[in-house]
Amino acid sequence: MTMADMAELADASPGSYRLENADSNWPPPAAAIKATKDAVGLDRYNSYLPLHGLPELRKAIADRYQADLGLRYDPDGEVLVTAATGEAMLDVLLSYINEGDRVLMTNPTYNGMAQRVRLAGGVQVFTNQVEAQGWHLDIADFRKAARGCRVIFYGSPSMPTGVVFDTKETKLIVEVAIENDALVIFNGAVDKLVFDGKQVANPATLPGMRDRTIICGSVTKNYNMIGWRIGWAVGPRELLKPVHDVHIFNGIMASGFAEAGATAALTGDQRYLDETVKAFQRRRDVLAAELNKIPGIRFVLPDGGYFFIANISAFGVPAGEFCRNLLEEEDVAITPMNAWGADDFGDHHVRFIFTNESENRLVQAANRIGAFVKRHSLARSPA
Repeated sequence: MTMADMAELADASPGSYRLENADSNWPPPAAAIKATKDAVGLDRYNSYLPLHGLPELRKAIADRYQADLGLRYDPDGEVLVTAATGEAMLDVLLSYINEGDRVLMTNPTYNGMAQRVRLAGGVQVFTNQVEAQGWHLDIADFRKAARGCRVIFYGSPSMPTGVVFDTKETKLIVEVAIENDALVIFNGAVDKLVFDGKQVANPATLPGMRDRTIICGSVTKNYNMIGWRIGWAVGPRELLKPVHDVHIFNGIMASGFAEAGATAALTGDQRYLDETVKAFQRRRDVLAAELNKIPGIRFVLPDGGYFFIANISAFGVPAGEFCRNLLEEEDVAITPMNAWGADDFGDHHVRFIFTNESENRLVQAANRIGAFVKRHSLARSPA
């Protein structure tokens, strides 16, 4: 029972509560919508060229990193526009991973990261995020697991836990990367959606790390522009040069008129992000408060992103069965976390998305989950 399976089942049930897929019903920036519409049909935005992205978008991406993080990248050669973060990550992995190379990831991690390592021929190596410690890293295990790894591949906020790795953890990642002469691929797909005043420590900002870090990002989640499919890889010229070549034969180009919309989002009024974060934090808090009333569900409140995961081991049923029966009986779709990380992870964890329903519907969904648990007396099942 995968995320796609749950989405198909929920699609077949109109009006169901959609807490399974990392979608958002929050509107994209108005300026991005207008710029996209204005670009449709114009010859400039209906071309293969330039394959590495329109110059104004590459400049907008570079300017955003300089304004937000103080990181300087040359739009000509150090910024590559891709078809969302997923293509960027695969392009980088294909550029730097040979068959059998070891890639260190967290357990759990975004399934799309783990499977792309396999597509590139890499060997998945996992280091645990410790649930009892708020899904933070096990420092000793991280150092041990990283030995001999060619790449350290992670994101913050981390998918699917929503944890933001603190400065101490980021310094650990940096130290270990230098010790092992490893490339760091940083998934920054949700690095602007951070709650409770926390901040993401981007590894490229730490001493010596700009030269060994490639950042993959997008407007997909940060700006709620899921359908635009615009992302990027950013890094030093020499590191990014082979990624350009892979992109040409893998993604070819990103959508021209979608690039116009992405440019508008990145150059427009960034107060949009403040309003988005406030709205999503309220939704997170509403759903969390209601789920906390249900005996047997344990979770760590996420620091950021669209998502968090809950431990349902107290119910004594596999995550896939729990999710399938919940949808059939209560019209609430959530996702089992099987193989979101190591292959043996996730049979007792489920994921909740809190960005695709209103606060009222999140309350209703949680009430339905509570009724489902009570009806089946799941909370009294052995752990």
